[in-house]
Amino acid sequence: MTRYRLLWHTSVEVKESNNQPATENASDKVYESHGPMAGTQLMVLSHVPRGGRVLEFGCATGYMTRYMKEQLGCSVTAVEISPEMARQAMPFADKMVVGNAESDDVWDQVRGGFDCAVFADVLEHLANPWTVLGRTRNALVAGGIVVASVPNIAYYKIRKHLLLGGFDYTDYGILDNTHLRFFTRKTAVEMFESCGYDVPSVMPSFRGRTDRWLHCLCPGAFSYQYVIRGEPRKNTDSADGGSAEFHREQ
Repeated sequence: MTRYRLLWHTSVEVKESNNQPATENASDKVYESHGPMAGTQLMVLSHVPRGGRVLEFGCATGYMTRYMKEQLGCSVTAVEISPEMARQAMPFADKMVVGNAESDDVWDQVRGGFDCAVFADVLEHLANPWTVLGRTRNALVAGGIVVASVPNIAYYKIRKHLLLGGFDYTDYGILDNTHLRFFTRKTAVEMFESCGYDVPSVMPSFRGRTDRWLHCLCPGAFSYQYVIRGEPRKNTDSADGGSAEFHREQ
């Protein structure tokens, strides 16, 4: 069985559920890239409940799917837009749905009853992530959560390029040429809140120790990505007008 170590330096920003201002605390937990997964992906996985029913968007070749299945004992329904990647991930998923997360056909197959939905580097690829997050609320059981990682467009290297007049797309990274949406910490949290979620946790991810040390001087400039945990707000309609709760089918 594949083994993974959870090692990667992080700081954790916590927003209290009673709408108090977010506070920041240094975390002793360290996440280190290992095997096919980066530290940020392991940060996402640290939120996934053991033995839960998980809806994973953008599973790629299934490396996170496999971890959730083998290490966490989860039942995973995976959604992947690439048929070839879906074929590779299929052995690790309990159910595989091939298609665009924004299409009605995918949601007809997904149905609901999930304890957790995972968007690891996915929301920035969607034309309308607000609608997808709203529909995801309806697919969660009471007490379910959404965990997502998003790149930080306010990262200092992007700011430097903008000051020099550059905004050049790349094959990967924050300016990946397939990214349709760009977020800062503030706008990512606002997106979740506008879709009917409380955001009790925002974890910044850093590319190295220097970025982590400089984070205290200018929070947001040295965070490469954010891992966001969203919890459906009670008694609130979702972005697409549906109920916040979806009870598990018997």
